[in-house]
Parts: sequence; structure tokens; C-alpha cells
Amino acid sequence: MTICAKWHLCICAVDRIGEAMEFCHSAVVHTRTMERMHMSTKIVAVTINKGGAGKTMLARSLATAAAAAGLTVLIIDMDTQQNSTNWRRRRPDDRPLPLVQFTTENDLEEALTRARMAACDLIIIDTPPGRSTEAPAAVEAADLVLIPCPPEVEAFEGLPRTARLARTTGKPAVVVANFVQPSSRSEEEAIRAVAAAQGLSTVPVALHRFNVHRDGSLRGLTAQELQPDSRAASEIGLLWEWLSSELQLTTGATVHKVA
Repeated sequence: MTICAKWHLCICAVDRIGEAMEFCHSAVVHTRTMERMHMSTKIVAVTINKGGAGKTMLARSLATAAAAAGLTVLIIDMDTQQNSTNWRRRRPDDRPLPLVQFTTENDLEEALTRARMAACDLIIIDTPPGRSTEAPAAVEAADLVLIPCPPEVEAFEGLPRTARLARTTGKPAVVVANFVQPSSRSEEEAIRAVAAAQGLSTVPVALHRFNVHRDGSLRGLTAQELQPDSRAASEIGLLWEWLSSELQLTTGATVHKVA
């Protein structure tokens, strides 16, 4: 697929989501159609009962990877700080996806319905830190819960609460070892041990602490966009491969990496 064709696909996807969000109040949708859309749209909640764990970085990195793979993707920002929303405002005009929408708990179901009507392939919900009503609502709506966990005692203490939330809602949850020092194998092992103690598995790839994640955010980009050949970009790519396989996400378009 050429660059022009790829961006045409993205722009069409933006129009599709935007139109659905604009006019869905007047739409009358048959129940069977809604069921089909519900089955095709996958929802991922990114949450942990701690601030600074990298939820927003993880959400936008995976969303960008999904868009690059040809999927229509939406980030729902439920954090009142609106870090994902502000990142989207900094994003260059020639990168229309992923879209980001700030949503409260009261409006979450409506936002999800609009995205399904727009044939959105993937919705990633970025949740606020601490004890809030937004995180339970996001987890309840999700097909999969990703729990980013840095090697910090506060994250280790918050992990059991998030694990209980996933269990009580019956949703599968997986821990992502995040912000691990590149030279420290022990930090990754500690995170995996804490996760295992809560009956949670950890994704095969760990995300290490690289400045490119921060530098990309300043420009409205992600690590894989700012430095596509970096180790940080490679880790996000591997994590996306795992997630897309886990959720059985596919696209009819063949997207080739542009050198």
C-alpha cells in the first residue's frame, strides 16, 4: 500500500467515526446489526490504581500501532487531566489517527455505542489514577484489561486492587511490565513475581524506560513514530503483535512499513 493510499484509508476512517459521533442520536439501528458491531469492536481498558504508571503512554502507543496496521482506532480519555486529549491536539495534521475523545463515566456507554456504529475496530480506554468510578466502568466495558506496572512499591501495592476489580467483573487482565530500567533484569522479574502472586500473567515483552516516549509526547507522537528503529519502538511493536493476536484483530488491508 502506498503512503497516499494508507492516509486515504486513515482519513476515511476519521470521517466514519466523526460522522457517527455527530449524528448517532437520530440513528435507528436494528438489534441484530448492533450485535454484529458489538462483536467486531474490541475494547481494551488500561488501568491501575496508581498515578505515573504509564497508562497514557501505553494507550497512545498501542493505538498508534493499531492505526499503522490499518485499523480504525479510538482512544477514550476518562482522566480529568486529559493527557491523551492534549496529546492529540499536539499531533501533526498529517496524522489523523488515532482519534481521542474525552468521556465521563456517565457518557461512556454512549461513546462506545457511537464508536461501534462507526465500525471502529479497536477502542482503548485511558483511565484516571487512584480510586474512582471511571476505572470500574472502563473495566466492565472491556474485553481485556491491561495493567501497566512500573517497578515501584506503590504500583505493587495498587496492583491487588486492580486485580480484584478485574476478577469481580469477570474480565481477563494481564500485567505489562512498564518503565523498567534497560539494564535491570531484576526489576522485570519483580513485577512478574508480584503479578503471579495475584494470579495474573505478564505479557511476554517488557517496556523499558526510554526518553523517546517523553520526547515523542511533546510533539504529539509516539516512540515508534519519532524513532522507528529504536529499541523502544521495537518493544511497542512486539507488544502490539501480542495484543492483536490476543484479541484476534485483523485488517483486510496489507500495510507495508515505509523505510
